[in-house]
Amino acid sequence: MAALAAVARLRGLSTTAAGAELAVVIAFVLMRVGTLLEILPAAPHGLARATAPALDAALMAVALAQSLAMCAVAVRRRQYPAGGWARADVAVAAVVLLGEPWYLLPEDWVGTWTAWGGALSVNAVFGAAIGFPARRQTVAATALVAAAYALPGVVLSHAHAPTAASNLIGYLVFAVAARSSATFIRRLGRDADEARRQAALSAAEAERDRHRLLLHDQITIMRLLSEPGLEPGLVEVLRRQAAAGAARVRHFLEQPDGGGPDDPAAGTATLAALVRRAGEGFTDLPIDYAVDLAADVPVPPAAAGPLHEALATVLHNVRAHAAAGQVVVHADAPPGLGHWEVSVRDDGRGFDQARRPLGFGLRVQVSRALAEVGVESEIRSAPGAGTVVLLRGRLEER
Repeated sequence: MAALAAVARLRGLSTTAAGAELAVVIAFVLMRVGTLLEILPAAPHGLARATAPALDAALMAVALAQSLAMCAVAVRRRQYPAGGWARADVAVAAVVLLGEPWYLLPEDWVGTWTAWGGALSVNAVFGAAIGFPARRQTVAATALVAAAYALPGVVLSHAHAPTAASNLIGYLVFAVAARSSATFIRRLGRDADEARRQAALSAAEAERDRHRLLLHDQITIMRLLSEPGLEPGLVEVLRRQAAAGAARVRHFLEQPDGGGPDDPAAGTATLAALVRRAGEGFTDLPIDYAVDLAADVPVPPAAAGPLHEALATVLHNVRAHAAAGQVVVHADAPPGLGHWEVSVRDDGRGFDQARRPLGFGLRVQVSRALAEVGVESEIRSAPGAGTVVLLRGRLEER
């Protein structure tokens, strides 16, 4: 019944650490029950040849009961019972092997199913290899079982010594193979769990960044609107931007996949048009546009939205931090280079890039968001020398 239950679980195994452990348990249960099913048909013949059939039958009954109970515990716990059950398994196998001279004829000690302890002891080594947490425990259990096997086959019966010595090598090979395989399967399960955990963290971080990208510039607008003494013209500009931002947030909440008809870059066909559209809400800034050479430069649809948002973020930063007297926005596609360029240069206060890390807007909404659509970005600044933001993307073939 334990074997049938284990097989029934095979189709439901998950690629997790728990699923990997269950796979190891199933391998142990199937191997143990299969060995018992091979031992039982030979039992009548073995008992008939036994020198002490009562001892043979008693040991077989103990081994059968202990094996089935251990399989049931392993299936119920969904892991190999590595404590007292495992030590009992090794002890029973060793006792059965050491007892063979007392209940079997010498010619039956090696190489026959009458000496059923050999098959049981291989299972015990398998269990020790997959179940004991420490390698030294597996080594000790394997050495004990091998020594118990060697006593009748090698020490007491010189006729069986060559065969027994060859079988002893099998214990070592079996232990190494079983432990290596079980360790690998368990590591795969743990790695799969860790990969899922990291994916979940990445998804959560991506969702947080998505919200922050949406709200970053709106917070800047709200902060400026809350400051006293703003010029009426700037207040009106900020209000228009706040209204547009509120519409985008509302659209996001209603259709959280984003984009759609409220995308500010929707319908933009050329680089020059996109740059001018990104600067529409910044009439309060002293912006000079030099974009005529980009009037016929197409913008890939996938890059249009992120590029528009990045330019708006750069201009928000200029408004909030630069105190610039002049802002030059240049767009071009230098002949023969295969790429287009957009630069935003201000003569404001600048900052020390070595001592002041980039904020969320420049780090994420500009650099990271553009990199995801194949657009390079570079930011240069120094105290008192203003700031330059350079964006570069590959030209599409026409």
